[in-house]
Amino acid sequence: MRPLKVSRDELLQRCANTFKRLGYHGTTMDALSVACGLTKASFYHHYPNKESLLRDVLEWTHGRLKQSLFSIAFDESLTPQERLTSMGRKAKKLFQDDSIGCLMGVVAVDAAYGKVDLMKPIRHFMDDWAAAFFKLYSVGHSQEDAQNLARQLVADFEGAILLARIYGDPRYIDAVTERGLRQLEPAGAGG
Repeated sequence: MRPLKVSRDELLQRCANTFKRLGYHGTTMDALSVACGLTKASFYHHYPNKESLLRDVLEWTHGRLKQSLFSIAFDESLTPQERLTSMGRKAKKLFQDDSIGCLMGVVAVDAAYGKVDLMKPIRHFMDDWAAAFFKLYSVGHSQEDAQNLARQLVADFEGAILLARIYGDPRYIDAVTERGLRQLEPAGAGG
């Protein structure tokens, strides 16, 4: 196999940006090869089709977010409130940044219309995100309540990311973090 002119991480980063900007159906191998500074023939040498590349991009993105965002929930040196606050700040930075943005959401919309096999890695990503929030909520809530709160917070973040992009206002993400912090209090606590 010929060596890449860009690193694998850089290639996947550029492809993630392209998929995010154009969606699955709007992204062509031409657009991907141009984004990576490769000839189309060279690009096909590394990836036989757009779907195989997207699978790599989704896996790479998931891995990056699992390491940089979800892992914060498991940092026992911080309180659950500190962890969620840190996750909210990090999510705001990551999802407002063009490097990752809302790639999973963009691909999920496209996948729902004809590429349902792409839903599996997206579900896995969402499940890992919910597991991180579950870790935080499991301290003061029943397992069922913690699970429900965690899944709802993922949905809230996804909606906030979309609204922040539409309106150019990251305060939507801040509001979700604040709501999540209030929900960390065990049922019946507070005033």
